[in-house]
This record gives sequence, C-alpha cells and structure tokens, in this order.
Amino acid sequence: MLEVRELSFRVLKGISFKVEPGDVVGVVGKNGAGKSTLLKCLGGYYRYRGQVFLKGKELLSYPLNRRVLLVNYLPQELSLPFDYTVKEFLWVTTGVKGFELAVEKFGISALLDRNFNSLSGGEKVKVLLSRLYLLKPSVFLLDEPSAYLDLAVISLLSSFVKEMSYDRKSLLIVSHDVSFLYSVCKKFIGLKDGKLLFFGGKEELVENLETLFDCPLSVKLIDGELFIKNKEV
Repeated sequence: MLEVRELSFRVLKGISFKVEPGDVVGVVGKNGAGKSTLLKCLGGYYRYRGQVFLKGKELLSYPLNRRVLLVNYLPQELSLPFDYTVKEFLWVTTGVKGFELAVEKFGISALLDRNFNSLSGGEKVKVLLSRLYLLKPSVFLLDEPSAYLDLAVISLLSSFVKEMSYDRKSLLIVSHDVSFLYSVCKKFIGLKDGKLLFFGGKEELVENLETLFDCPLSVKLIDGELFIKNKEV
C-alpha cells in the first residue's frame, strides 16, 4: 500500500491519501495544480515535507536501487545525455537482457537500433512503457502517457493499465484527457491550487469537474464513456 500523509512541496500543500494494491488512480487538475510535482515526489525525486509510506516504510529511506523497483516514473518528456540506442537504453535502465516479450507487446522491434533521442514523442512513450513492463514496480507513476499516442496505441496503453492492475500493481496517472482517465481509472485525485480538492470515485470526479477547472461544463455519460464540453465555447 502507498500512503501519503500531509505531503507538501512547492505548490503542494498537505496532501494525504491512500492507494491500495490494484488501484488505478487518475490525477486531475488545471495546469500548475501540482499534478506532475506530486508524481515526482512519489518517485523520490524531491525532498518533500510530510511522509510517504510504501509497504509500511518511508519512501526516501529505501536505497535508490531498491526504490526504483518499488516505484517508478514515466515522465512527460525525456531526452538522454548519451547517444543510447533503444536496445542500450532498455538494458542499462532495467538490467534485463531478455526483453523480447516487452518488445513484441509494445511493437518496438523496429526501434531497437535507433537512437532514443531521435524518436517521436509517441515512440518514446512506447519504449518507456516497455521499460516499466520489464521492471514491474509495485507502483507505476505515469505522467501524460496518452499525450503523444494515436488511437491504436491508446488502446494498447489501456490494456497495459488493466493488466498491471490485475497483477495487483498500483498506478497513478496524470492526464489532461479526463475522458481517457475516466475509462481506465476507478479512483481520482483532484488537485486545485496545490491542495487536495477530493479523493474518490467516478461520481466525485463528475461532481467536482466545474470547480476543479473553474468553468461551466456540459458533462454527459454515454454507454459508460465520459464526454465533456466547455459551455462557454
């Protein structure tokens, strides 16, 4: 279990919540609300105030080589300081030599000998998902994973999220695509001005959308899918 108690850092102020094994949690809010900052704190990148417990132990007390196997982060953007090929990047960052299953699953065989930094945004996301699939941490932190993906790969991403949840992995996903989050998440964290506006299920998300984004919205559910439109447009 991941338990966050009164976490504060920069814009974030006193954030508390619990995530159980198998939970898929969408993190929603306006630009600057602290969504990416929250994920980076949970990934151990920042020396936050408050406490983050993972498996009953303070996150930052784990040595780095242990921490990355417990909680791992997919960033919005990544460029490497070295000219690694995709194959080299996967080997160096996971230590796994036999990654054929991940390569096949995410359709990146044609990318293996290419320079990672030369890839498009969508290609990088597929490689980074392959890396996480190989590591299989207890907690996945996905920051805008759907931003660069076409419809076919979004379907693959959705299947990946469901598979990891079924394997009792916890996932926290930041995305501006609230409809996508609604389709893959059962719980939601709403951040507003660095504070926790709500932590709950799909009903709480829908009830708080207008407050969260400070605008009048038309929200409809059709066959279980969420459709959102700004009434002012």
